[in-house]
Amino acid sequence: MTFWYIVAQNLKYNFGRFLSYFFVNSFVVAVLFLYGSLMFNKILARNSSFRSASPYINAAAYAILLFSIVFVAYTGIYFVKSRSREFALYLTLGMTDKDLMRMIYIESLVIAASSMILGLLFGLLLSKLFYMILARILSFTGFSYNDIYYIDYRTFFLSFGVFVIVFLFNMIFTGIFIRKLSVIQLIKSSSTKGVSKSHPFISSAAAIICVSSTFFLHAFLARSEWARDITGNYPVLIPMLTFVAVIVSLYFVIAFGIDIFRYFGKLFPVFYNRNILIFGSLSHRFFSYKVTLYIVSLLIFIAIYFMGMGISIYTYNDKTIREFVPYDFMIETNGEINRISEDKIKKIVKDAGGILDTFSPLKFTYCQNYRNTRDGFINYYMERQRDSLVVSESEFNRHMGLSIDVKPDELLLVYNSSANAKEPVDFDTIITIEPWRKGVTRAETFEKNPADMNTFVGKLGNVKHLAYDRENTRSMYAPFIDSYGNIEYAGVLADVIDDKIYAELKAKEETAYLFNLKSGNGQKVFDAILDGLRNINGSNESLWKSSSLVFGKKDDITNLRPIYKQERFNMAFGIGGFTFFAFSFIGFLFLLSSGIVLYYKMEVKYPIPEGELDWGLPYVNPLWKFTAEKLRLLIKKMEALFLDLIFPAKR
Repeated sequence: MTFWYIVAQNLKYNFGRFLSYFFVNSFVVAVLFLYGSLMFNKILARNSSFRSASPYINAAAYAILLFSIVFVAYTGIYFVKSRSREFALYLTLGMTDKDLMRMIYIESLVIAASSMILGLLFGLLLSKLFYMILARILSFTGFSYNDIYYIDYRTFFLSFGVFVIVFLFNMIFTGIFIRKLSVIQLIKSSSTKGVSKSHPFISSAAAIICVSSTFFLHAFLARSEWARDITGNYPVLIPMLTFVAVIVSLYFVIAFGIDIFRYFGKLFPVFYNRNILIFGSLSHRFFSYKVTLYIVSLLIFIAIYFMGMGISIYTYNDKTIREFVPYDFMIETNGEINRISEDKIKKIVKDAGGILDTFSPLKFTYCQNYRNTRDGFINYYMERQRDSLVVSESEFNRHMGLSIDVKPDELLLVYNSSANAKEPVDFDTIITIEPWRKGVTRAETFEKNPADMNTFVGKLGNVKHLAYDRENTRSMYAPFIDSYGNIEYAGVLADVIDDKIYAELKAKEETAYLFNLKSGNGQKVFDAILDGLRNINGSNESLWKSSSLVFGKKDDITNLRPIYKQERFNMAFGIGGFTFFAFSFIGFLFLLSSGIVLYYKMEVKYPIPEGELDWGLPYVNPLWKFTAEKLRLLIKKMEALFLDLIFPAKR
């Protein structure tokens, strides 16, 4: 019996294990190849939506890299440990550690080389489907499959490099594992690793913690008042700790569930004796089962989380656009930037073949909103990145078609975000009236050197400012203006004050021209508006050549690009599309990995017990066999019920 004969027989006997391990590694190479092609796609890199979504895409890339490393390492370690009895048998028959390691390295090299080749082929074939799905998601933006399909050479380095590094670490672990354990330890490692004691008291306490923490977390996310009161001054820390408590206690809850099943099973002797193999397996492999169920539960949870996050971002765009961009077009002035008249705008729209529906110029004054809260004196712009304007009550009423009365000592806070309008008014307000650049500079200085309200007001000197008590301040929601910003839109706050107080300010006014189109080509009208404003601003076609959704400096001409709602819609859904695709891809990987982990853990084959003659026939884990049988019967019942519903006369 030669060395190569043993290698060949070992490959033949463990062909099923080798095949599953081979396909798992090929799958990881293909995954790295697919996502690497997205990361290094030069065509998509020129797209503004892709650039805006790049933080999410990069975050997803790190998650996929971590997934690949952990997954390959997990399957490699489990593959080696599951063969411990086989290794012990070879050592007993006289094979040395060196020979055993040589055999394992040969097997690993064959698997690694084959996995990289097959993974590359899978990646190349699936990349077409990969980009077809992405193009389908982004179809409204004008993308097509042929436009975005691109494979960069760096994709190959990423997929091969990560896989090779992890595989080398697996080989190092295998060498340590073989040299560290004796023959007796190798033989016992498969039969004793699942034995563990139950802890009813700890498990019961963990179940209570898990249920109560989950209930509290749901209440917090649903914005229940009692949950918000509990968080108090720690609105982030307490929910995070609660989330960790749910994850940690889940491990003990699974063990608690297995204990309950075993306990109640013993109360029914007929049922217990009929399924004695299952209960014996639960006792013998208690630790293995609870770890397996815990890992699978976490993987499914992560999959649902990423998929849900991607879908939420994608589907929330429509509501976001409608709320933050209520008008089809907006032109905002600042100093000499975009200094255009109402008649000029109407003429440009008419010449471009458009017919106006509503048109309303909103006059305002730039300001900064400071608030004296229970947590201290803060600047609202620096805390929330929310642009702040001062508007007179008559101007606001005309613009919105309302008849709101604001007293001289009252302040009406109008948000273009319905969520912010629900926040309680538990603060005093100081409003400084300054041009945009001076106001922001003062706010940035205040952020670096904060002070209390009285000290801040004392240092204002001749700067115009207004003060309002919380008792005379109220808030409301109104879609009064379009917001700049990306997928996380920065809102606008209108500080509506009494007409007489506003007139006494004698501050320089700016204008936001807001209008909707009744008919006509919106893109053609927008292009005409851009050309007209370029001429007024004395610029050429390079100005505003590319669109940007980033909330920028309001006294910088490049950041005062007119807003076109359809353009914002396409950009936001492009960002949401890339994010949805990236996160759904991760969710699919974790969902698939949960099935693979369950396969490796449950489809365990044991040698026939001593006394049997045929050692070549393995038998299947009884719990897996029981589950599969019940699943098969359930499917048959569902099939029969379906046929009864569809074809009642034939049955």
